[in-house]
Amino acid sequence: MVTDNMNFEQQLNSVLRQYGYLFPETDYQVAVLEKNLDDVPLPQEFASPDFVFNGNRKTFKTTKIAINNTEGETNWAIAARDGKEIPDDMWIEMKKDKENARKNQNRTE
Repeated sequence: MVTDNMNFEQQLNSVLRQYGYLFPETDYQVAVLEKNLDDVPLPQEFASPDFVFNGNRKTFKTTKIAINNTEGETNWAIAARDGKEIPDDMWIEMKKDKENARKNQNRTE
């Protein structure tokens, strides 16, 4: 509850808590927050907590997105050498190392 004897920081803190931007600390702040929240219906499978105990948990597989960052890698490699050119044999060795690292990473997944 905001009162006249509160300084600006206390008033701001209270209002932020009442409207859900910070966690509410008092019953009044919770009541104001609940009054201003919209009801969000739960999906049917979450209507009861039994899904946890019945073994109906869903697992989500994460997917990795391959990002082609060859230009960025080239820029970092050149920056590491103070802008000097990288010899072709060094480029070949770097590409081999990168491919081996990716193969090893794929084996562990």
